Amino acid sequence: MQTTKLALVTLTLFISTNLFAASAQIDQSCWVQTFTDEFNSLDLWNAENNTGQWRTRYIWDRDTIINNELQYYIDPTEHGLSPFSIEDSILKITASRTPVELKEKTKNQPYVSGVLTSENGFSQQYGRFEVRAKPPKGQGLWSAFWLLPSFDSWPAGVAVLPEIDVMEHLGHEPETFHTTLHTNQHGKLDSHPYDHTLDTDLTEDFHVYSVVWDSKTVNWYIDYNKVASHPTPKDYTRPVHFLLNLAVGGTWPGSPDRTTILPASFDIDYVRAYKLAEQCQ
Repeated sequence: MQTTKLALVTLTLFISTNLFAASAQIDQSCWVQTFTDEFNSLDLWNAENNTGQWRTRYIWDRDTIINNELQYYIDPTEHGLSPFSIEDSILKITASRTPVELKEKTKNQPYVSGVLTSENGFSQQYGRFEVRAKPPKGQGLWSAFWLLPSFDSWPAGVAVLPEIDVMEHLGHEPETFHTTLHTNQHGKLDSHPYDHTLDTDLTEDFHVYSVVWDSKTVNWYIDYNKVASHPTPKDYTRPVHFLLNLAVGGTWPGSPDRTTILPASFDIDYVRAYKLAEQCQ
């Protein structure tokens, strides 16, 4: 979700199995599932009794707005309005215009939306991490599925954490998705983006976005076909947790305009994690 970009690498992909070598595809038999949420219900974090799977804010304070974004991430209990809903086992994270009665509670941000993190519920070092999802179309809409290292509190002296962006999608570019690796291994933030333009509108159907991370390499996939690879940075040493969010506006996508249809939802079928099976190590 960070917007620092270096020279972009654009890959034109045609999703057809005969265009990818077998070695560039995920072998399903080599993976043991360690986590899944199929979203038959939504298990939100309860701070009072320290239970629940998904927290509705980042590790920092809820009032902190990053990337000049225009949304405020609300919580059903705190704000009396939920950006989350489930329809036929599909989780919907919905962005909408801020109701008048919530303006004072949302820093007067013009939009409200939702973020879910598994920081208090699940984390894992190395493995395969994936989501089956459908992002929304529209100027200023920014969907993301990403991974951050897990800490009890923000580590002192660190401005930005290492980060793997498994999938980012800007609503005004329906055929393109972005994968990025952010690292501090050389004492400053380095970002390594890989942008992928397909011959299909990603907002019209669900696709599986995956990353496979081990001590040597980070590999990204769509629908189990490899699209990018990068050496694992030296600061990728901790277990990571999931983050799912739908941002509105910001430095990268720009603001919504008169063509943007709201409410808009980021639809998620499932989130899963795997570890490499013993026979494949």
